[in-house]
Amino acid sequence: MPALTPRVVESIDDTTSRAPIAEIAAYLRDQLGQRTTAFMVGAADAKQIAAYARGANVSEIRQRRLREGYKVVKLIETAFGTETAKAWLFGTNVRLDDRAPIEVLGAATSTDDFVSVVRAARQFASVEA
Repeated sequence: MPALTPRVVESIDDTTSRAPIAEIAAYLRDQLGQRTTAFMVGAADAKQIAAYARGANVSEIRQRRLREGYKVVKLIETAFGTETAKAWLFGTNVRLDDRAPIEVLGAATSTDDFVSVVRAARQFASVEA
């Protein structure tokens, strides 16, 4: 696995900002599964993720959750692999007041919520926040 250098982190940030939301939804669906991705974005129906991956309209808050979720998954996946990224999402995290990152993302509405999860992921992946 490639080292999680500042240059790699910058590349992940750039991709997160530029990639079409359908591409991000498809990536997360393929890496995490449709149900897990739906939980991460706060969608009641997992089929919504398939629709998003086909280009269906996505609300602004779900777009943000998809993009930040993508960033978190890519950071950890790059450092440790997909299975570790999945496990990290569901584990309680002291940096998030003992909440699971996936729960924080699924309910996130403020920049502070998103920043706290990304910061925790960067710290886990041994990159300074």
